[in-house]
Amino acid sequence: MKTIIKFVSAIAMGSMLFAGCEKFLDTTSYTESNTSNFPASETDARQMVTGIYNALNYGPYEPSASYFIVAMTSSDECFGGGGQDDYDIQAYDHFLYFEPNSHLPFWEPYYKGIVRANMAIANLDKVEDENMRNQLKGEAYILRSQMLFELTQMFGEIPLVKSVPASVDEASEYPAQGSIEEIYGTIAAGLKEAIAIMPSNKWDQCISGKRHATKWDAEGLLARVYLFYTGFYSDKNGTSITTLPLIDLETGELTSNTVGKDEVVKGLEDCIANSGHSLVKDFRLQWPYMNSATKADYKYAQGVEGTWITDDVNPEEMLSVCETNLASSSRYRNKYNQYLGVRKRSNYEVNAFPMSRGYGMATVNPYVWEQWEKDEPGDIRKAASIYYVNDEMEDPSKYTWGNDQQMEETGYWQKKYQAWGAMVNGTFFLEFSSVPEYGGSGKDLGRGYSPQNVQILRFADVLLMHSELTDGKVIYNGKSGMNAVRARAGLPDKAYSVDAIRKERQHELAFEGIRWMDMRRYGKAYCIAALETQLGQPIRNNSAQTVMKDQGPGYKARYEATWGFRPFPQSEISLSAGVLKQNAGWGDSSAQYTNWK
Repeated sequence: MKTIIKFVSAIAMGSMLFAGCEKFLDTTSYTESNTSNFPASETDARQMVTGIYNALNYGPYEPSASYFIVAMTSSDECFGGGGQDDYDIQAYDHFLYFEPNSHLPFWEPYYKGIVRANMAIANLDKVEDENMRNQLKGEAYILRSQMLFELTQMFGEIPLVKSVPASVDEASEYPAQGSIEEIYGTIAAGLKEAIAIMPSNKWDQCISGKRHATKWDAEGLLARVYLFYTGFYSDKNGTSITTLPLIDLETGELTSNTVGKDEVVKGLEDCIANSGHSLVKDFRLQWPYMNSATKADYKYAQGVEGTWITDDVNPEEMLSVCETNLASSSRYRNKYNQYLGVRKRSNYEVNAFPMSRGYGMATVNPYVWEQWEKDEPGDIRKAASIYYVNDEMEDPSKYTWGNDQQMEETGYWQKKYQAWGAMVNGTFFLEFSSVPEYGGSGKDLGRGYSPQNVQILRFADVLLMHSELTDGKVIYNGKSGMNAVRARAGLPDKAYSVDAIRKERQHELAFEGIRWMDMRRYGKAYCIAALETQLGQPIRNNSAQTVMKDQGPGYKARYEATWGFRPFPQSEISLSAGVLKQNAGWGDSSAQYTNWK
């Protein structure tokens, strides 16, 4: 019998989750041992689906390997940053690689999650309650589609695992790379099925639990997938693509059926009208720096009415990765905020209060701040999204540059996913959620305990996608989606245009991992021009002043060579015995990053 390679060991691990202590290669067959015994109850079924969410959670593995951070640093919003020896994060920014397996900690849990989703889809018919059965199965389809979507944006033609293997021999074969049509056909078919079968309860009345995936999430994600696929691949293939392909969920084969724009718009309008989701009254209240413990001493926040609308009650938050500061395991804590926090700071009271302490990754491109003011003077979202040392510190001369050999430092830090501290009884706490109001005991938890959810989809994005697909049709509170979002930011209505919607998305969704996707779907010329705004921007490397420069062949040459796709982990290519082929642009020494030049 063939050796189980590392890739499909995920299948073994997924099966063991549902098969008790039996080993994957014991005499009982893979299919029989699971479909006959599990799930035996609704509790089992919930446990099965929870296993998929666990794979989506970013906490257990290296956050810097994830799609989210790669998307932030690959876009024009952020440089790599980090310390002098954080070569991987700096390489991402320049479409280079330092370590050939840098994305393996992202690859492995996602494929485990896909296998678990396939297992759930194949076995949830045993749940007797029809509504609960359809809800849980819909969640499995949504989560599988989201993981496939992130993987294919990261790598392109990924190995495609569409179903539970029928035998051990089948599970032992390294899965073939799917065509782009097959991959997107699988993503779209899963979302379409979830929309069709899931209950239409309001977002806060989900029958399987608070913040579980819903029909409304599927409708929003289908629009996101449609816009990227038809935009990016029309440009890459030099053709006009106007529909999403679909596979047959029973056979896994491509069909002649497709999803077109009208169906996508209908789904968005259903979500807007019936989901119960809405925009929060003030853009700033969505982000944790508005929490009560921090706000008391944070001058920027004090003029805003209200405090942070926590994730459990935020009507604008849609599909998200749920986190908590109470878990003993780091699996359920948002570690992004630690990785993106200001690097190894001390003297917190004068040094960029209330930002706490982190690894200094994804420093903000100064061009973003400067151009934002030119595009939209007076937009509150600029200072709500970016901490600029010279604006927010009472005495910027006290800001310490080059902490712990910080690289590509600009004095601009994004605020949405950031490590936030607070003054508590005269003492600086590294984590604001240490206070009882946010579940803490009153003792400082220390860094790495952020309870902030990682938002994959937000209702504002649903409104903006609707405007983009309908040329600004009125849809929400008597306004187009774009103008509803603008009104929330205190801005006047604007006539719809391609340029207007692109800038609105750039401002509203900054630092949420969306900009990179948008840049790519707007076309190669747009993307390269945006990337090159980073060149010549002032930075400091280990406190020494310099400017951002091309590393390796440069932004333009590297994007043209790779189309923004990252290299497959080299260990997977080796283990596949020739099945998995490395992506274009990653086969020679010009793709190697060694150090900042």
